[in-house]
Amino acid sequence: MLAIPFLLAAALPAADSQPSVKDVRATVDKSLPFLEKSSATWRTEKKCVTCHQVPFTLWALNDAKARGFNVDAAKLDDITKWAIDFCATNENNGKKTGGFHLTSVDLILSQAAMPPREDALKVYPLFESLFATRQKADGSWREGNQVKIANAEREADEVDTMWTLLALKSLELLGDKIPSDTRKGLTAERDKALAFLKDAKPGKRVDWLALRMLVAKEYESSERAVELQKELQKEQNADGGWGYVRGGASYPHTTGECLYALGTMGQTGDDAGVKRAWKFLIDGQQPDGSWKALSRQSFSTNPGKITPISIHWGTAWATLGLMKTLPK
Repeated sequence: MLAIPFLLAAALPAADSQPSVKDVRATVDKSLPFLEKSSATWRTEKKCVTCHQVPFTLWALNDAKARGFNVDAAKLDDITKWAIDFCATNENNGKKTGGFHLTSVDLILSQAAMPPREDALKVYPLFESLFATRQKADGSWREGNQVKIANAEREADEVDTMWTLLALKSLELLGDKIPSDTRKGLTAERDKALAFLKDAKPGKRVDWLALRMLVAKEYESSERAVELQKELQKEQNADGGWGYVRGGASYPHTTGECLYALGTMGQTGDDAGVKRAWKFLIDGQQPDGSWKALSRQSFSTNPGKITPISIHWGTAWATLGLMKTLPK
């Protein structure tokens, strides 16, 4: 008589069971429609691309398509064409903007998983020209508030510059698909930016570590990248997530970003830390497929603030991080 309840208990999943690849794919399948709908609404209501919105949806959808997820190809093509055209034609005071700096950067990165599009290839020389114009004398870039938090101004410049370097690498890999003058510009901008970062030291931001690791992987040495990888892994919280700042509460945006970076280094769900991050994100997903991501203002003037923008951005990063750490 005692054997029956024992067998029933053994059949039940453990309370602390870790998620499987199937669980991760199901989570992504829920988040992609949310991102698609969110950007469609933004397009209708705001009529702009903007750095934190449409490029991150394109990035997630393109990565999903490349990994075999079910993506509506017609809708993806439509919003991609619109976003590229917006960035190619948008003007401010009669001057081309490229959608402004981080929008250009994020749009480039959003296309990296797929074969290059002709309309994107046509706008990349404009982006390079604007990068050259906006690069500071010290080799850095800084525009807007996407990467800003209180009391970390230096790190904001460095984070913005590292994102731009990763976009430059993506363009460099296109080789002769872009004009030779553009390629020369990319080299000059890259060298100035790397010189700016040479003596940069880690501060309070966790995403700084993730980005510095990726820059080391692309431009320096595998040894340096692995050093930073180990440092980033040490910042993982006990609940499986990473905070926006060192020692801070876990946050879906930064957890997804760190997972994406670690996935780029080759880590997958076979790694215990990755699997704990999977669980943190899966457990935090909302019924509509999103994540309740705090606004960056929560780290300065308005603790606990959540906005539609922060939800979208956090959901996109959570989705990207989960996908990047799936086995190929």
